[in-house]
Amino acid sequence: MSRRHAFSALVADDERAGRDELTRLLREAGVSRVTAVATAAEALAELQRQPYAAVFLDIQMPGLTGMEAARVINAMPRPPRLVFVTAHADHAVEAFAQAAADYLLKPVTLERLRNTLERLGFAPGNRAAPAAGSSDGEAVRVPRRLAAAGRDGRVALLDPAEVRYCYAQGDSCFAVTRDAEYRVRETLTRLAARLQAEGFVRVHRSYLVNLEHVVEVHPFFGGTYLLKLNDRRGSEVPVSRQEGRKLKLLFGL
Repeated sequence: MSRRHAFSALVADDERAGRDELTRLLREAGVSRVTAVATAAEALAELQRQPYAAVFLDIQMPGLTGMEAARVINAMPRPPRLVFVTAHADHAVEAFAQAAADYLLKPVTLERLRNTLERLGFAPGNRAAPAAGSSDGEAVRVPRRLAAAGRDGRVALLDPAEVRYCYAQGDSCFAVTRDAEYRVRETLTRLAARLQAEGFVRVHRSYLVNLEHVVEVHPFFGGTYLLKLNDRRGSEVPVSRQEGRKLKLLFGL
């Protein structure tokens, strides 16, 4: 097996004992390349130097916090998977809103860490997931499920296949399922990039639609359309004139 395909991990923790212990556990779990840094700023600089499959971020660090660094990392063309490692459970909602693959509470056990690594696609003895940005492997996959907040404040992990459409309103973005609506802490542009492989199409500057749930196409004025979805409300989503041309090709209109 080529060394360049070995699973790589970057650890960022301002506490020496914490980063040394996590580094030790990662190596004991079979991760061959582990780099540890003391600040989020150092982590961002390290990611500019070389790619990593996963970044293990402490949240409360001096200067740039782990959560702030996560927003920068997620904006990268091929971001690594994110795992937050913290002594505090009250950041979980925000962590999963940042598309975190996992949320580990200190002290981390080897068994719990191995579960996380399995979730990241790492299996000792087999060909591990290539690091993000490697030239001869696929990008590390972004988690399929969308972290979204319901009206009761709880975080739901939505299966994209169940989402009918997403829309932007002001500075907020929402995902609509058959029976409910959730707020998603991502821009519509970023959602479009994440969900393209799931059959979603940007049909308007404010709307992203899952074509599997379109039941009717209604011609509208000026070369535009309305798409009727199979959610409980029978929502109708507008299609812009520019995207209407694409829609005609997709549906053979």
